[in-house]
Amino acid sequence: MAKQESVKIDIQKGEEANSKIYIMSMNIKGLGVYEKAKATKRFVDRETKVLEMVLENDLRDILRSNGIIPLDGSESALNDAFVQLKCQGKEISIIDRYYDLYGEKIIKESENHMTVIEEDGILSCAMEISVHEVW
Repeated sequence: MAKQESVKIDIQKGEEANSKIYIMSMNIKGLGVYEKAKATKRFVDRETKVLEMVLENDLRDILRSNGIIPLDGSESALNDAFVQLKCQGKEISIIDRYYDLYGEKIIKESENHMTVIEEDGILSCAMEISVHEVW
């Protein structure tokens, strides 16, 4: 059995101003069929939740930098904060970078709506957060 690499999260500057791309990946090259299936299930079911937490923390940082502090950790409080931000003339977009890909091997969409692909023995998912002015 080949050694499984750990999960990595890379954060890159997005193509647009005020955007970041979060790419989570795990190398599964050389794993046997059982180990590969187990690693894929773990990546889809559990590791995408870690990326979701990273995104949520950065969203809260963006809101704080604009003087908005959500009342609590609930989704409704976060949505209220997004409305406050929009009233300031800014909006946040969260984009699944793999949603409409062709040619890559799409494995599954995770419970938190992240598309997971496998390409050349690498499992990955990628999300983008963009802050832009509302006109």
